[in-house]
Amino acid sequence: MSSPNYLGVEVEPAAAPERRPSRKSPQQAAMFRAKQIQPVDDSLSWRFPEDPVDSVKVAPVKFELRQPETDNRVAVRCGESRIQVEVSQDLLGLGKLIDPEDITLGGCSPTGIDDWAHVLVFEYELHNCGSKRVMTEDDLMYAFTLIYDPKVSEGSQITRSQSAVIGVECHYTR
Repeated sequence: MSSPNYLGVEVEPAAAPERRPSRKSPQQAAMFRAKQIQPVDDSLSWRFPEDPVDSVKVAPVKFELRQPETDNRVAVRCGESRIQVEVSQDLLGLGKLIDPEDITLGGCSPTGIDDWAHVLVFEYELHNCGSKRVMTEDDLMYAFTLIYDPKVSEGSQITRSQSAVIGVECHYTR
């Protein structure tokens, strides 16, 4: 008996496949299931991995903690009525010479430049250059401020530079 499909075409039903019972089928199925089922083991073979970082007993690179160099970049001589300050043009210790126009002693420019030694010299009276006089019971002190404030030129690609303020004092016993 045929039945029409949605196009109105009659189609013969498909013939059922011939099946013959096999004695091996149940045995094969049982063996297949036995291979698929793993025996239950309460102990797990998986463990967390060991820490990959070994404790370092010896430093891999020779490391030496360096202390800042205490080169005398500023020298002060206090006289009876004058002060002399000598400043290395490599003030910051970077190997770059500073411009004499960028440093002042309390607003006073350098009075001399030693081009051979790369030293700027300030020599002024004690009461000049914004000095502050402080008197105690035992001492008379004149305090100055050495100011390094580098200017950035317009054509330069430098957008920031390091400035410095250094206190300079002359002490006199009363």
